Amino acid sequence: MAQLEALGGLAPREKLIGALLRAGELECGVADADGAPAQSLAELTDCLAEALLSGQLPDHFSKIKTAVSQAPVPGWLNISTAEGFAYYALHPLAYADALAKLPALPENVVVVGIRSIGTTLSAMTAAAARVRGLQVQRMTVRPGGHPYNRRTQFSPDQLQVIQRGVSCGAAFLIVDEGPGLSGSSFLSVAEAQEQAGVARERIVLLCGHEPNVDKLCSAKAAQRWRRFNCVPVSNEGRKPDGADIFIGAGQWRGQLFSNESSWPESWSNMERLKYVSSSEKTERRLFKFAGLGYYGDASVAREDQVAMAGFGPLPRRESDGFVSYPWLDDRPMAADDLSPAVIARLAEYCAFRADAFGLAEADVCPLQQMAEHNLAELEFDLSVALKFERPVIADGRMQPHEWIVTSAGKMLKTDSGSHGDDHFFPGPTDIAWDLAGAIVEWRMNTEQASEFLDLYRRGSGDDASARIADFLRAYTVFRCAYCEMAASALQDAAEQSRLDLAAANYAGLLSTLASEHRATNRSISFALH
Repeated sequence: MAQLEALGGLAPREKLIGALLRAGELECGVADADGAPAQSLAELTDCLAEALLSGQLPDHFSKIKTAVSQAPVPGWLNISTAEGFAYYALHPLAYADALAKLPALPENVVVVGIRSIGTTLSAMTAAAARVRGLQVQRMTVRPGGHPYNRRTQFSPDQLQVIQRGVSCGAAFLIVDEGPGLSGSSFLSVAEAQEQAGVARERIVLLCGHEPNVDKLCSAKAAQRWRRFNCVPVSNEGRKPDGADIFIGAGQWRGQLFSNESSWPESWSNMERLKYVSSSEKTERRLFKFAGLGYYGDASVAREDQVAMAGFGPLPRRESDGFVSYPWLDDRPMAADDLSPAVIARLAEYCAFRADAFGLAEADVCPLQQMAEHNLAELEFDLSVALKFERPVIADGRMQPHEWIVTSAGKMLKTDSGSHGDDHFFPGPTDIAWDLAGAIVEWRMNTEQASEFLDLYRRGSGDDASARIADFLRAYTVFRCAYCEMAASALQDAAEQSRLDLAAANYAGLLSTLASEHRATNRSISFALH
């Protein structure tokens, strides 16, 4: 409610976006808990979507706000992260734009959002239809069952809406971020509508990207998908003024490395959107998508702390979920730069993170299970017993190229806010994850690793030497599996080659660790080279 209280009249677009995302999540969470949200919650999401289009809250907003404050809400709601808003720069307004691709819509439209993120996206689609003067009914559904074989069941009230829509010749728009690997959620809703009497030609799948339907994993997915009209939103995301030159999808390496042979590996289509301002600007800046609304707040706050402590560039919040930084026209570091001074800087940074981003507790089970599963899948005879003694939001990216050395000789950490708490591992973990990452990625030998851990201990009061071996195994097998998965997912031969090489290097290290373990039949030390 705090975000709603801050709104009024000509509300700034960024505040409207943040409030819309919260409202959609609340509507979705209550619908999942109770089967249907209170009417006032759906009205709130619709109201904020319409305000985002017009830039102005309607006169009846205060009445909706009062109704929402009185609406029954369960004491506990399960609200999942909307990955499109958090990581992939999917903008709600893109769905309003996509509606323009359907110029021949009838007077009546039924919009069906697929929960979770489809709640907010369906409200945006419905708002755009109302702006066109159309009569709109909106509902949301949660398909159930196996991920590759979802099933959708409409409630009696929803079936009545569908029947009324059929009788008046309405178009039926199914709205979600996907399709994902299977396409089964979209297909289950479309086919359930057919079973309820909707003509196939009246159904439109409004999705977040142009799918490769031949790769969808559901049974006969391509054949089933092609029966319906599919309209993808534009892949040209909204971006702030000054974000002129696209350098995402791994292209940033061309700005920093003189030779492509020295490029580090990248799962390029999983990267955040990145841009750089043109050279004509007074100050050249790097723009990176951090997350729409509140999704970007935590990572930007962490990067603020990193900058204030002297470890990184100062971020500046921009529009549409982006953050910008002064462009560091300096040299990315390499493992060959390792020196006593570099080791001391890495230890100081880890000690800083252990203090600044510490957590009261964190669940070790997901990371433990990941390490065990990947070691078994990759057939490495190594055990792991992780212990979280200093839980933190880790940096997660301690590779040398993630550090810039300035002309004055200062080491600055880039991209320090989000990777320890995104949709990849490690998630909240022990600071030993970053310690292990530094040891592995900077190729420290026994003496260097000992000095590094000792400097960290002196700076933090935390002796990680007893638990570091398990984190070395967990970190290395994660990176090995990550690179293998990325290589198999990409079509770019050059990128596949870089990822394959990186995976082989991590696998080689794991083989060395396993051999040492078998030979000594004792705990593996942190000595790597």
